[in-house]
Amino acid sequence: MTQIEEIRREDSDKVDGGIKTIFHTLLQSDLPAIEKESRRLAEEAVLLVGAGTHTTSWCLTVIAFHLLANPTLLKQLKEELKSVHPNPNSRPSLQELERLPFLTGVLKEGLRLGYGATGRSARIAPDASLKCGNWVIPPGTPVSLTIPLTHHDETIFPNPEAFLPDRWILEDSSRLDKYLVSFSKGSRVCVGMNLAWAELYLCIAGVFSRFGCGDVQDASDVGMLKLYETDETDVVMASDMFFPVPRDGSKGVRVKVTTK
Repeated sequence: MTQIEEIRREDSDKVDGGIKTIFHTLLQSDLPAIEKESRRLAEEAVLLVGAGTHTTSWCLTVIAFHLLANPTLLKQLKEELKSVHPNPNSRPSLQELERLPFLTGVLKEGLRLGYGATGRSARIAPDASLKCGNWVIPPGTPVSLTIPLTHHDETIFPNPEAFLPDRWILEDSSRLDKYLVSFSKGSRVCVGMNLAWAELYLCIAGVFSRFGCGDVQDASDVGMLKLYETDETDVVMASDMFFPVPRDGSKGVRVKVTTK
C-alpha cells in the first residue's frame, strides 16, 4: 500500500528516465476510479508476485530437487543438453531447448508435481448440464477442483507420486497434455504461460549444463551441486495456501554449491 501511494505521488516523467512500472500505467489509464484505489492496486501487486514469480520458482525448486536426488535422471538430462550445448561457451536458443524431449519431460513432471496454484478456481457451464460419474450437475452450478486432484489421478498418471519424465516420452504425450492443468485451460488460461515455459527451459538448461552432482559431471562444469539437509518432504505439498506449502518446519530445498 505504501509503495502504491509513493508511485501515485511521483511525477511520472521523472521516473527512471521515463521507464515506468505497470502501476504507473494503470494509474494513468482510463480505468474506473475504483480500479485505481491503492488497496485494489496492492491486490494486483500480490497477484503479480504470486502468479508471476512464486509459481515458476516453486516448480524450478521441485525439478532441481528431483534431478539432484536422482543421478540417473541428471545424467540423462546433461547428455541431452550436450547435443545442443557442446561448447561450454555457447548458449542454446529457446527454440533448440524446446525440441529436446527429455528436458521437456523433466519440465512437465516439475509442473505436474509443482502444480502452480492449488486454490480452487470455480467454473460454470451456463447453458449445459455436466455429467460426473452418476451425478448430473445443472447449468449455472459453480464447479471447482484443485490441480493436485488431477495431477495425482492414478488412472491418468500411474505411480503419481514419482518424478518420471519418461512418462511424457513413452506414453501418448498429447493425451497426457490434456491433463496437465498447471496453467488452467480454455479462455482463462494463464496469460503468462509462454513466459513461464521460457523461464523453465532457460533456467534448468542454464544451471544443469554447467553444474554436476556427485559422479554426474562433465569436464566443462563450473561446479557441483549437492542437496543439504533436504529430503522429499521439502517439496511435497502438506497444506494448501493457494500455493503448495510443504510440511511445518521445512527450511525449503537447500543446496551446497562448490565451484572449480
